[in-house]
Amino acid sequence: TDLFDLIKSLGKTEKRYFKQYSKIHVIGEENSYLLLFDEIEKQGKYDEEKLLSIYERETGHLAPLKRRFAVAKSYLYRQILKAMRSYHNDGSIHIQVRNLLTDAEMLFNKGLFKQSHKAIRKAKQLARKYEMHHAMMEIFYHWEMNLALKNSDSSWMQNILREETEELSLLQNTKNYRNKYFGVVIHHNLHGVARDNKHLGQLKKMMQNRFFTDERKAKSFGAKLRFYAAHHLYFDIINNSERRYHFAKNMIALFKKHPEKIKYAVSAFIVYLNNMIHACTMNQKHNEIPLYLNELESLVPLAKSSDEKARLFNMIAINRLDYYNVTGQFSNAVSSLLEITKQLGEYEKFINYFEKTILFQTIAVCYFYAGQYKNCIHWLNRIRDKVSLNIRPDFESFLRLFYLIVHYEAGNMDLLPSLIQSLYRTLRKKKQLYKFETILIHFLRNELPKTNTQEEQIHAFQKFKNKIAPLAKGPYEKSPFEFFDYISWLESKIENRPFAEVVRQKAGSLPRP
Repeated sequence: TDLFDLIKSLGKTEKRYFKQYSKIHVIGEENSYLLLFDEIEKQGKYDEEKLLSIYERETGHLAPLKRRFAVAKSYLYRQILKAMRSYHNDGSIHIQVRNLLTDAEMLFNKGLFKQSHKAIRKAKQLARKYEMHHAMMEIFYHWEMNLALKNSDSSWMQNILREETEELSLLQNTKNYRNKYFGVVIHHNLHGVARDNKHLGQLKKMMQNRFFTDERKAKSFGAKLRFYAAHHLYFDIINNSERRYHFAKNMIALFKKHPEKIKYAVSAFIVYLNNMIHACTMNQKHNEIPLYLNELESLVPLAKSSDEKARLFNMIAINRLDYYNVTGQFSNAVSSLLEITKQLGEYEKFINYFEKTILFQTIAVCYFYAGQYKNCIHWLNRIRDKVSLNIRPDFESFLRLFYLIVHYEAGNMDLLPSLIQSLYRTLRKKKQLYKFETILIHFLRNELPKTNTQEEQIHAFQKFKNKIAPLAKGPYEKSPFEFFDYISWLESKIENRPFAEVVRQKAGSLPRP
């Protein structure tokens, strides 16, 4: 199915370019490979038998295609890749540098050494500007040194060795920060936010590394970015929202100082803008969110690849819905969902499990806030059935707890006992049964079922609120409150007011993005 998947991944302009490219290679007869392309493009699901039956009925030059069908598929696959290389020839700095080095090699082999040197200088200029350290090392080690040797230029050779040493130092510096940063990322993926002293101690030890204690040691753009990103993630994990906001802002400021980096690092800048918006939410700086949302949307023309377009769609959708949720604009959130779910079909296959889980969770929370519990359960079930709960402990815990609350609100009381028991066993087995989870499960299993009147229910909700409210300010137990506004939900129950009204009152009057 590789050929089928490749064809289906092409955009309209890419398909049109391939067909034009393909026709160049045909003289005097119809391109049988182009017909194979068209037949595969028509299919919703790959069906090789159907393709073979089509060519069974063909005569003339198409008749032998069935006998060499495997060869035809392989050839078509290679031709599409070749056409896409041509189509995206100037699509990235990496391709531009590689093309210049290919030109330099060809010119060198033809004895056109001055022209070869011009190509090398251009490649070197681009590689240095965009911190392509590995490309720089290749240029020094092979291409430029060959020219210096050809010219017997000792001074040039010495200069190359000096530049090579400097570049190697920058490469090692960037690599050190990259490695240390991903050490924090891996810890976060395995354990989520810090919920005990053991994980907090491991993180503190990572952050006490000399590379993270002195920003001046970060010598390149990439190294500085990893320095800020690691601190942003660390303060996210330990629930220090103010410091997290500070480092999120540093990342955006670094890109603003080097605007040329944005165009060729769109995917990364999308993520850092997403971090900035989330940091604004955690610090209740809701008035800043529309600014960063608009900046996210301004990146649409720069997103060229399917991956970049899908990531941008995902981040815009999540952050716009989150903004509506935290500001109590639930009707706007539901209206936006119509367009988001319509576009999802186009982008879903390019969105990874983790990003998909966050999007589906955000959609589910929107429907909960709007009181549409059936739709909320539908999206939670999409996570349970089609994605995976085993993505990160804190996400998994929230989704399982939230699933109970939604079924309670939907009136599915007959399902709750088995769901609660299953959740308790899962969290206990995975050692994720912290204070918040224990109190919530006890409330749903032992206290709420005993209430018979509205007055008793209000008393039970008030008692539950009194137990969890202090946890929202603690260092280890506040993370569940980032996923869902449990306090506002309880206040709506206690005060017998609409949930949306309670949230809007807390958020205050806010401009729309």
